[in-house]
Amino acid sequence: MAALRSPSAPVGALFAALTLLLPGSMGATALAQASSTWGEFQGGPARAGASETGPEPPYRRAWETSVAPEGPDERFGLSAPVIAGDLAISVGPEHVVAVDVESGEPSFSVDRDLGPSVPGAVASVRGADVLVYTQGWGAGPPAAPGATTQSPSPATPSAGPSDSPGAPGDDGQVFDSELATLDVESQRQLWPPVPLDGVSRSGVTVEGDRAFVGLNGGTVVGVDLADGTVAWQRDLDGQLVTSLAASDGLVFAGLQGDGETPPVLAAIDQATGEVRWRYEPTGAASIVSAPSVADSAVHAVFTGLSETSVVALAAGTGEQIWSQRLDSAFDVAAPPVVAGGAVYVTDPRGQSRALDAASGEQRWDFAQNSIVLRTVPVLVGDHLIVPTIDGELAAIEVATGELVWRGVADGSPIRAMAVAGERLIAVSGGAQNGFVAFEHDPAGTLVREPSPTTLALVPMLGAMAVVAIPLLALVLLLGRALASRMGPAFPDDAGSADGGPDDDGVPIRDPWEDDEEDPTR
Repeated sequence: MAALRSPSAPVGALFAALTLLLPGSMGATALAQASSTWGEFQGGPARAGASETGPEPPYRRAWETSVAPEGPDERFGLSAPVIAGDLAISVGPEHVVAVDVESGEPSFSVDRDLGPSVPGAVASVRGADVLVYTQGWGAGPPAAPGATTQSPSPATPSAGPSDSPGAPGDDGQVFDSELATLDVESQRQLWPPVPLDGVSRSGVTVEGDRAFVGLNGGTVVGVDLADGTVAWQRDLDGQLVTSLAASDGLVFAGLQGDGETPPVLAAIDQATGEVRWRYEPTGAASIVSAPSVADSAVHAVFTGLSETSVVALAAGTGEQIWSQRLDSAFDVAAPPVVAGGAVYVTDPRGQSRALDAASGEQRWDFAQNSIVLRTVPVLVGDHLIVPTIDGELAAIEVATGELVWRGVADGSPIRAMAVAGERLIAVSGGAQNGFVAFEHDPAGTLVREPSPTTLALVPMLGAMAVVAIPLLALVLLLGRALASRMGPAFPDDAGSADGGPDDDGVPIRDPWEDDEEDPTR
C-alpha cells in the first residue's frame, strides 16, 4: 500500500495532551452518528442494508485495489467496508486500510493487533470521523487448514480460540482483545484501547454516544465514546458471532444454539445494559442470522436441519408479529435486508425472496442458481444487488422480482458491499484480495428475466404455439403427399369401417375390438 502511516499509540500522561490536539477534542463534546450514509456494516446500526440512492444497473468496474492477505499463512482477507467521507475503510488481520472512493488510490494503512477481520463503525465528533474497531485474537488465530483444531466460522458458531484475553499463542505472542479508535484524518487514537473479556467477531455497532460490541462467549459491552469508559457489560449466556443491531434505545443480539439449546434473539437496554426480552423460536432451529431492524420490528432468519423461518418481532416487546417458513437452508452470517415495506432474504444457493414486512407473505422469489456465500445483498434504489462467489453481481428489480442485469464476474468471491455516492464498494477474496468498485455503465444493456421458479404460463403457451403451428402444417402436407402416392387406406368397395361386409361377404372386424378367443391379444 502507498502512503503507509502507522503512528505509535499515545500512552500515560502523553495521551491527555495529544487528545487536545485532535479536532473536536473530547471533554463534554456532543457525539452523533457519522455523516456518512454507510458508516457501518449494512449501512448503519439498524443493519437494514438499504440505500435510497446509488448507482443503477447495468454496472462496470470502476477500479480495483489489491491488498495482500495477512495473518498466519497469509490466508485472511478484509472485513466488510465502511465509508467515512471520501474513504472506504476495511479492517484486515493486522492493519486498518483505507482507499479513496473515487479512484481506489491507497490513503493509509495503520497497524492493528492481530485479530479477526470484522468491520468497525464510524462515529462523528464535531464533524471529525472516528473509526471504532476491535483487535486481538486471545490465545491466537484459527489453526491452519488440515490442523486438528480449528476455530469455527460464523456458519458453525461456537466459542473462539480463547475467551480469556492475554493468553499466549503458539509462538508466545499475546493478542489482547480490545476496543480501539482511530481518527480518520489524523490516524490518532481518541483514547487508549479498552480491554475486552473475550474475542469479538461481531464487529462494532454505534448509536448515539455509545459503541456496542459482542464477544464470542455471549457478552455484550457498551462503551461511552466520549472517553472509552465501559458503561455496562451483560452476559447473555450463549455464543455470539454475528453483528449486533441497534435502534430506538435497544441493542439486539442473536445467540446460537448448540443442539441442546435453541438459538435466541435478545434485546438489551442501551442505557442500562438490562435485558428487555428474549425470544426462542418454536421450530427446530439451531442457528440464527444477525438481526436487522426497520419500522419498530426486528427481523432474523432461524435455520435448522428440517426448516428455515424468517421471523418479525415487535422491537419493544419481542412479541412475534409473524413467522414465514421457507424451503431453504441459510447462512447464519447475513441479516435480512429490510426497506420499503419488504424483507429480502437470500440463501446460499442464490435464491432471493421478498416477503411483505407487515404479514410475512411472499411477494416473489428469484433463483439465481449461483452460490451466494459469506456475503449479503444490498438494496440500492429499486434494485436488490446480489453478489456471488464467482465475482458476479445480479440486479433484481424489487417491484417485479425479475432479473434486469447480471455480469462483471472474474472468478473472485465478492464479499460485503457499501454504497458510496455513485459507487458500490466491495471487498473481494481469493486471488484478487482487496477492494473493488462498481459504477453505472451507460453502454450496458438491461434484460428482463423472470425467475426459473416462476411458471410464466402465457409466454410458455405462446412459445409452444410458435413451434406447434409449423409442425402441424408440416404433418398435414406430408400426409397429403403420402395419400396421393399410396392411394386411400380403404378402397370404395372395401366395405364400411363399421363392420360392413367385404367383397367375400365376411364382416370386417374392428382391430381394436376385444376378442377373448384370440390368444395373441
